[in-house]
Amino acid sequence: MQWLLYAAIGCAAAAAVGAEAAEPAPIHKNSTPITIDGALDEPAWKQAEVVEADYIWGQVGKRSARPQLRVRYTWDDHYLYVGYETFDESLVALGTREKEGPRDNLREGCVITHSTEKPDVVEFFISFGDPRFFWEVHQNAANQFNDIWCVVPDESWPISKSSMSRFGIQFLQREYIEDDDTSRRRLATAVALKPKADGKPSTVNDPGDVDTGYIAELRLPWLGLGAPLDCEIWLPVHKADSQSPPSRRRGPWKMAGQAIRILAVVQNGDLKERYHHSSPSKPGGWFHKGAEHYPHYVLRAE
Repeated sequence: MQWLLYAAIGCAAAAAVGAEAAEPAPIHKNSTPITIDGALDEPAWKQAEVVEADYIWGQVGKRSARPQLRVRYTWDDHYLYVGYETFDESLVALGTREKEGPRDNLREGCVITHSTEKPDVVEFFISFGDPRFFWEVHQNAANQFNDIWCVVPDESWPISKSSMSRFGIQFLQREYIEDDDTSRRRLATAVALKPKADGKPSTVNDPGDVDTGYIAELRLPWLGLGAPLDCEIWLPVHKADSQSPPSRRRGPWKMAGQAIRILAVVQNGDLKERYHHSSPSKPGGWFHKGAEHYPHYVLRAE
């Protein structure tokens, strides 16, 4: 199922790109390796433009008086990288105690809603242009991580009125972002807790102190995100045994010039206005609806 949905992204992307009048913001390619450690100390992070996710959910164009989430994006031939900083004063992170993902790269999920607790979560909605198909990923201060493939059926589709599409959305929680196993390129995540006023690291699930938030990184393989197939490059594999059939392995992805939409969202359970995001025009309601309001970017090699 996953590959059929990926194909839908690639086919629709060309038609969707350019539909918006505003110029997309650039995401610049990094020229040095990114170490996934939560430090954001590589040159690419220092040069990347800061995206502020301070817009209050349901109040179009209104921003919080204090910072909520600052995000940076960069990329290379194999990955999209996301680096961000939160400013939460009481970090709450709850795990699902269940692991999902590729067999040799399992990760514990994070709880995003709870009956009694108010978990803090950062979310990213990532689309190559089709507003009906995209990834929703979550990360928290304990470095717990979710990836959910989302489908928003058109109201004219019969499946939109089925039990599979409650709220008009399909949440394919058993799908996950594939690693690029042929070249050992894997999804990776990291979190570093920011220091408190006393110089000690912020704490998770401790209401007795004042935290300052955390810094985190995500490394997401282009293969697993569903990059358009015309960006795929295959390289020959030379075998010593001349009797063996020729084989090939997936090489770098040709991503320069590709458009991508990313909505950054932060849940801060301490606040009355819990949700903030990075879109100046996104109205209230489900973040999954109205993907045309997700900020629009283009991948630049220069």
